[in-house]
Amino acid sequence: MDLIRQTDVIQWKDGEYKTIKENTVNDEYTYLFIDYLPPRKFSTYPENLEDFAVGYCLGEGLIKDYSDIKSIQLDGTNILVTTTLSHDPEEDLEQDGIVQQKKGNCEHACVCRLLEYQGVNSDNAGGIRSDLETIEPILSDLTVDATQIIKDIKHLTDEAKIWQKTAGVHVAQLKYEDNIIIREDVSRHVAVDKVIGAASKEGYDFSKCYISYSGRMPADMLIKVIRVGIPIIISNAAPAASGIDVAEAGNITMVGFVRDNRFTVFTAPERINLKK
Repeated sequence: MDLIRQTDVIQWKDGEYKTIKENTVNDEYTYLFIDYLPPRKFSTYPENLEDFAVGYCLGEGLIKDYSDIKSIQLDGTNILVTTTLSHDPEEDLEQDGIVQQKKGNCEHACVCRLLEYQGVNSDNAGGIRSDLETIEPILSDLTVDATQIIKDIKHLTDEAKIWQKTAGVHVAQLKYEDNIIIREDVSRHVAVDKVIGAASKEGYDFSKCYISYSGRMPADMLIKVIRVGIPIIISNAAPAASGIDVAEAGNITMVGFVRDNRFTVFTAPERINLKK
């Protein structure tokens, strides 16, 4: 499948118009099946889907680390994840027939029935990420130089190949020591899930990692970062008030509005070397 589509469009500029070719990103629905839980539906840029699955499970608190994954199978844009924890759903009559059918050693025969049930659309409806009963403050002593933050956002933009061609995706970057992972997706949540998943597969110490990405910083994004133990999140966009509250409770350093040669530190400023 071509992941970038070229379309003939009309461009108007300064009173003149002409037909040009415009690149657009091909987004697809991705269904994530985790053990016996209801399926979860996402609109994604369908690359690095295994990284996404791992990162999503970590961010939702469904696994503690990559070793909790028994298997990941990809069938087009359907992802079937089996964990060592064998999650079961809460009792729900609407789901019961679906779950029992899947328990009968059937991996894909019941997919059509499963797709009729939309599941938890966690990315844009809150889902599990919308609530975190207890927040353990992050105690990492990781620090980042102020000038490095500017460099990181520039690097993020420079390496965002799909964004450069289409302007239709978000991009996330995870940095661990001298290692950098970059992923893109139509969803800011999925882009961040992808870098978290890729880092987990590499065995990175999340307390020594930080994320730079494009997009707002609401509570559900901060909850995910707290769950995996990443101490710093950086964005060229704005935080939401809910995100600031969660960042304060979790002792996460939140940096926003990274533009040109400036940025704003909203929480835990001690991790930013402001004089360097």
